[in-house]
Amino acid sequence: MIITSKDNETIKKIRKLKEKKYRDVNGKYIIEGIKLIKEAIEEKADIDTIVVCDNCVKTGEIDQKILYEIAKYNCVYVDEKVFNNITDVQNPQGILAVIEKKNSDKDIKFDEDIIVILDDIQDPGNLGTILRTIDSVRAFTSHSI
Repeated sequence: MIITSKDNETIKKIRKLKEKKYRDVNGKYIIEGIKLIKEAIEEKADIDTIVVCDNCVKTGEIDQKILYEIAKYNCVYVDEKVFNNITDVQNPQGILAVIEKKNSDKDIKFDEDIIVILDDIQDPGNLGTILRTIDSVRAFTSHSI
């Protein structure tokens, strides 16, 4: 079944996750793009729902390999109009996921931990590069102390 109404309850809940207060209350957040979803699957993230733009499947923008991987999860197919209503990305790839936040009991040690704040990242590749750089810095600083 393909959801064609932006007033669908599932779609309304996902759309609300654009706001920080709803992400905090629900303990969930949205990731977008094929690469980030592949990484979430590889890292065994707690994936609540995967939303797929049906038109993107038909045009082949989302390859069959990722479609087989996501079939193991709760998938919701939507038309392009509904997908564009819930995405914040200017050129969406037609796939997003709602991820459960991990409850971390670890306190941040401001004198030891690296804290990075990012705003308005549009390209998942840039985020990956930033995270790999941070990981390298952490590895280097922990060995040189």
